[in-house]
Amino acid sequence: MLMLLVLQNAIDALLKSALPSLFTGAGAAAATFSADSWDFDRLAADPIAGEPGPEDAVDELLFDPAAPAGPYALTRLPYPGPKRVYLRSTSGELVALRNTEVVWNVADAASFSVVPAAGRVLSGFDYLHVMYGVVAAGTRLKSLHKLALQITGADAESAERAFALSLAVLVMNREALQRSASFFWTAGGYQADGTLKTLRFASGASPGPTQRTLVLEVEVELRLERLVGDDDGRATEAIPLPGRSPGSKVVGIHPAVPS
Repeated sequence: MLMLLVLQNAIDALLKSALPSLFTGAGAAAATFSADSWDFDRLAADPIAGEPGPEDAVDELLFDPAAPAGPYALTRLPYPGPKRVYLRSTSGELVALRNTEVVWNVADAASFSVVPAAGRVLSGFDYLHVMYGVVAAGTRLKSLHKLALQITGADAESAERAFALSLAVLVMNREALQRSASFFWTAGGYQADGTLKTLRFASGASPGPTQRTLVLEVEVELRLERLVGDDDGRATEAIPLPGRSPGSKVVGIHPAVPS
């Protein structure tokens, strides 16, 4: 369920908020998920990382509506070029800030402050979503997933009702689910940026009187990158063998090193 965890959480939250009488409280219906299985797109199953160059980076920075100014710091040094800063809500909604609302530190390219415009609504937003350029080597992968959503009710009638209304909620909010199910992780100079490209309702089943199952087919596009540091591209320094001085032009093979 690794790459669809955000989608699962979004579906669970959506059902509880849209159908509270069915999915919250005593005797509520339950939404659970099967183990996610996936295949990589055969055209992208053997990706080759490109040469280092400008790539998109994304940071999710904690935001306090009561103290919006910051300052804030990007996790990586930005590449010269435009930067886009958005307010991000818990539901995944993005609202762009104007250029005049973001003040970049001239002494530190990765640091900035927020100066909200008059009338800017900040409540309900808990992150800043920042898109900017970095120098990185990257590639893309597509994965095709199958995921089963199981609705369990207290009895057959409640299970049927919860399933039918859940289907209505999911179908009518499919595009919002796709947007809110994107994810981004970074660590150790590497990053993975996932986007749901498609969300299809494939099939259903009734494994038991109080259970209904909906099979979802999901296509995820992954952008995988390795950020290029300041020392990338430097020539590797020679390590002299015992008995040889640094700077020697002669290449030797030490007898203790097996060939």
